[in-house]
Amino acid sequence: MKIAHTFVTVWLVVMLGLPFALFGQEAKPSAPSVNDLWNSMLQASSVPAAHDPAHTPPQVGGSTSSEGNFLNHVFFEVRSDYWRYDTDFNSGARTITGIINAPDTGVANPAGFPYPSIFQPGANRMETLLDLGTRGWGWDRLDTHFTLRQYQDITRVNQGAPAENIIETFPFSRQYQVLEASAEIHGKPEDGYWSGFSAQLGRLNIYGAELATLDGGALSLDRPRFNLTLYGGRRFTFFSDPVQRGIGGVNFDLKLGPDTSFEYDGLWYIRPIHSFALRRRFGPTWLWSTYFRTVGGQPVDFSTQVIYAPGNGKTTLRGSFFEKLSNKDFFYDYTLNATDTDRYNVLPRLYLGPISTYTQFVIDARRTLASRLRLGASVWIRRLNDDKNQGPYDTSFEDYRVNSQVFPMRKTELFLEYHQRNSDRLSPLGATLDNISHVGETSVKDLSGEIRRSFGEGRFGLSGGVYYRRLSMQDQFFFLNGLHQSGWLAGAWWKLDSHSRIFFDYNLDNDFFLFTPDLKNSRALHAGVVWKY
Repeated sequence: MKIAHTFVTVWLVVMLGLPFALFGQEAKPSAPSVNDLWNSMLQASSVPAAHDPAHTPPQVGGSTSSEGNFLNHVFFEVRSDYWRYDTDFNSGARTITGIINAPDTGVANPAGFPYPSIFQPGANRMETLLDLGTRGWGWDRLDTHFTLRQYQDITRVNQGAPAENIIETFPFSRQYQVLEASAEIHGKPEDGYWSGFSAQLGRLNIYGAELATLDGGALSLDRPRFNLTLYGGRRFTFFSDPVQRGIGGVNFDLKLGPDTSFEYDGLWYIRPIHSFALRRRFGPTWLWSTYFRTVGGQPVDFSTQVIYAPGNGKTTLRGSFFEKLSNKDFFYDYTLNATDTDRYNVLPRLYLGPISTYTQFVIDARRTLASRLRLGASVWIRRLNDDKNQGPYDTSFEDYRVNSQVFPMRKTELFLEYHQRNSDRLSPLGATLDNISHVGETSVKDLSGEIRRSFGEGRFGLSGGVYYRRLSMQDQFFFLNGLHQSGWLAGAWWKLDSHSRIFFDYNLDNDFFLFTPDLKNSRALHAGVVWKY
């Protein structure tokens, strides 16, 4: 294994000056626990994400030297990712506005307007994420956590090219981000009532009514009957310079009994957001929850959900009802109303219009028929409360999905899925040229399959898959039915040792003539390495 350690060391030395991306090693899929099912509600109450065990390693005994003591209290993970994008264009194709891939000679070209830079075929990017911190080092009440990200283009990407990304809006197509930098002081069991008390200070990400990203502080108290978190500070963002910076909130979870809990989450930033959730467990197999949300004093969401999950784990059944009560919230996020003074953001923000009110029903079922076969299916039905409020991103639809997970032999998994979505769009006939509310897809049908195989007691793995899609669309001029597209993907990963892992992914999408300019095919290569202590 010395070769493996040497390989990883060389990789890290090379990458420290380039972008880094850090994530935990992917876990094998497993049947969800009752708590997982309880907290994974469709458009329902927000539940703080569970801490990654990799970030809280057990404090085992070790050397009493300063070095040994530090190693027993530190966690460190780094992930470096490389992306390569390639796009081939059919020769002679031009954009819908008449732009062609030809040199600009200064002489009028009857074929169109030459602008070859947008036909750039390739791009290369790197990303690096570092996640590190300590647990009780130097003082058993103190924890620290830092997350750093670097993202950049390796080669220049032209404006308008297929691979253009938000990173091109930053100087030198490079950005450094401090995603989290915090210190936490927490109580100990001998502190009595205050044993569940903790205080955080620094750059924080707190999930409640919404995800709050701030430079400030948070106070938490965890008691057997309730959990309370108060936070506030200055909103931080890497993509704008908002006038409104002050942000604060509260998360409160009250345990009404062994089977019942009530949760309230509030966030104050421009428009106050309040969410309320009630959860109830009936016996060992039935879970029920209901959720209500307001924005700026206006009711916007209501949902209720029932989950059936017996202890043997072979069957899971979910049924949910969701009602969009008003259009007083936002398409993107709660920061949309902030006034931006960044001199680089001179163009107005993209506005998709208000969210139309609708009613939605969802049924999702999973069943293990045998040790080598699992089946699943889901049905989503959404109906706009008023069809006249239809938009290009907002329509009534029915969505069906059926899948199977087969284990034909040891260490081999086969996943097959069929998906169909029918959108109930109004006829575009008679619509004005600037009215795109009736434009969009009317039917999407997908058939996909993937096979995965591990070797060497889970130290090495291969995967491959294909998909086929049929798409029907409409606009003010045409009805396009039965358009087809297909592609394939392949991947590999290798666990070098208990600390390091490398992986490769490659995919190809073939010609889809509806795009303008006409793409012959598009390819993407993704490779990376993960090292964790």
